[in-house]
Amino acid sequence: MALMAVTGACLQGGDRCGDDGFCPIGHECDKVNNICFAPGHRGKCGNGIEEKGEACDDGNADNGDGCNADCTSDESCGNGVVDRARGEECDCGVDRSTPTDRLCRDALNSEFRGYCRHDCKRHCGDGELAEDEICDTKVPVNTSCVSLRYDFGRPGCMDSCADLSAAQCGVWNWRLQEPATSSLLTGVWGSGPQDAFAVGDAGTILHFNGQGWQAMQSPTTHDLWGVWGSGPRDVFAVGATGTILHYDGKDWQVTSYGSESLIGVWGRGPQDVFVVGATGTILHYDDKGWQTMDLPMVDDEYEFSGVWGKEQDVFVVGHDFVIDEDGTPRDHGKILRYDGKNWQLMNSPPSQSLHGVWGSGPQDVFAVGREGTILHYDGERWTKMTSPVSVWLHGVWGSGPKDVYAVGEDGTILHYDGEDWTKMTSPPVELSFFGVWGSGPQDVFAVGLEGATVHYDGEDWQPMTSPTLEPLSDVWGSGPNDVFAVGADKVLHYNGQEWQSKTFPPADGVHGLSSVWGSGPNDVFAVGENGKILRYNGQEWQVTTAPEPKRLYAVWGSGPNDAFVLVYDGTFLHYDGQEWQPMTPPTREPLSDIWVSGPKDLFAVSFTGAILRYDGLEWQPSLPTSEEAYSFRSVWGSGPRDVFAVGENGTILHYDGEEWRAMSSTTLADLYGVWGSGPRDVFAVGESGVLLHYDGISWLKLNSTTERRLVAGWSAGSTSFVVDNGGGIYRHTRTTPAAPATAASP
Repeated sequence: MALMAVTGACLQGGDRCGDDGFCPIGHECDKVNNICFAPGHRGKCGNGIEEKGEACDDGNADNGDGCNADCTSDESCGNGVVDRARGEECDCGVDRSTPTDRLCRDALNSEFRGYCRHDCKRHCGDGELAEDEICDTKVPVNTSCVSLRYDFGRPGCMDSCADLSAAQCGVWNWRLQEPATSSLLTGVWGSGPQDAFAVGDAGTILHFNGQGWQAMQSPTTHDLWGVWGSGPRDVFAVGATGTILHYDGKDWQVTSYGSESLIGVWGRGPQDVFVVGATGTILHYDDKGWQTMDLPMVDDEYEFSGVWGKEQDVFVVGHDFVIDEDGTPRDHGKILRYDGKNWQLMNSPPSQSLHGVWGSGPQDVFAVGREGTILHYDGERWTKMTSPVSVWLHGVWGSGPKDVYAVGEDGTILHYDGEDWTKMTSPPVELSFFGVWGSGPQDVFAVGLEGATVHYDGEDWQPMTSPTLEPLSDVWGSGPNDVFAVGADKVLHYNGQEWQSKTFPPADGVHGLSSVWGSGPNDVFAVGENGKILRYNGQEWQVTTAPEPKRLYAVWGSGPNDAFVLVYDGTFLHYDGQEWQPMTPPTREPLSDIWVSGPKDLFAVSFTGAILRYDGLEWQPSLPTSEEAYSFRSVWGSGPRDVFAVGENGTILHYDGEEWRAMSSTTLADLYGVWGSGPRDVFAVGESGVLLHYDGISWLKLNSTTERRLVAGWSAGSTSFVVDNGGGIYRHTRTTPAAPATAASP
């Protein structure tokens, strides 16, 4: 502390300080300021005297009171010192202040640019794009990942706001990654998208760091078959001759337990790990070490290869060997369950060897094995699922009950969406896969022969085998395995396996089919030239002719007894379940498309920019006259207060129930079709292969992989079908529905 020098004989014996003052005995005098310092306080922050090198000194060592604890800042914004106690995120100073934060990079506080704002808050992350920011972490990036040479996605923003992040970008389909080994890989597991491990023959261990796979130093040359961990610094690998490896985040250490082959490993935590293998082996690791578990119902003929659990339940799959009466050895699938106390053999449908097991919970467990076997446990019983393949399936993993993968021989990769198993398109190489794991539905790995690692970002885009080369004009379906496409004189139908073509006798006069819509799988309409109206009843197509043989443009409805057909001359036909009746709007517009939200709500768009709406009684213009020269080609909505219209020069308008507003489409290409599965999952297609997607935030380009004109599309949940003017058909599949958006921007 410091005292002013005082006068008086009472301080006789003290040191003189100034002309008339004295300092107490032992105190030190500052002869310039006539101040006395207690022993050891001179030159110290907190003595109440602002001395050389100090910006302030308020006599204490507290922050947030106008002078910080080390007396280097008066805690005012603009002094170049970041005062966290005052809520400052940065401070690059003003005028000639010398900032202490290296991130300032010679820039001062500024309202419009640089690292720090004038109020000492960071520009980056403030929800506004500063002049020299590439992006902002709180502002959605409106640039598509296609510009970064990916196929789909919205880029993120780096923490510095100085560059875009491709972490959310993806490529279509399963893709083969750069190999890090030529050895067979048999198992894969990870703690996250930037931390995965793969193991295989001759002690091979690979690590994925988010960029690529690299070989790790392995302490063994024995074959490894399984890998699992509780975290990035607690990973186990098992293999031949009782080999057990453990990784602590730095090195792999080897231990052995017996001489039997160990094939699968899984645990509930670092002190609760299960290992399974040959001759009925099941090991458990706790704080006391590895121990063999008692399995009274199992003999040496059993071999276990997969283990997985949830909460108290642990499931083990494998097989036993049985010699038939004719001396032929056969294996039979076996499943065991551990309830925290005892193992029990479960009843399951007859099957050959089971190899992999995974579940989303104790009441939702999948097991896979030979001959394409897939079993499912619902908490009460195991049942056999319909499998699209007959090859040996080695591994199974999922991100949830409606997103499950199984891999196996001959490049087989299957996906389960909660209803059906379907075969996915794998890379065009002849490989077998033995392990599968992912950090989520948009980040899945499979490993297999010749060191192959393949990765899936969550979306497929595949050209399908089409039975025609003639232009297609429209597509609609009742579900992903019941889809109709029309064009020229043909109706195509997809049954979940292949597209088949339906042609009509010349006497029917069917040609120029332009539109298709249905109320269900057994009630489908298609329209074309010369007033032809086709209707499908689930068995056959019936051809009728409208009251006047004019060109019919579009068909849509709300049900089997409420369908509308758009006629080329701007009039309509309405079907009430009995007959087609003509309808005439008050003004004749060259209309191009219609969409119906309900029995008393129809939208129609025109080539000349008009939008009409019918309420069941009368027609009204929906879009006010505008100076903009719109030309619309298609209209669709998720409901009467969420309608999209698209057209020439990249035009996209949105109706919110009150008014139509133009949206930024990021393209000048003519758009010919719009459709979606919901208000935050909308697609538009057009000239030169343009494929756009709206996620509730903005429209983004997707890579359609074609330069053909895309003319129409249709969606059922996470699956879409798109047709082009050359007979091409494309299928877009996402393993999970589109993520909900949090903001909208027209």
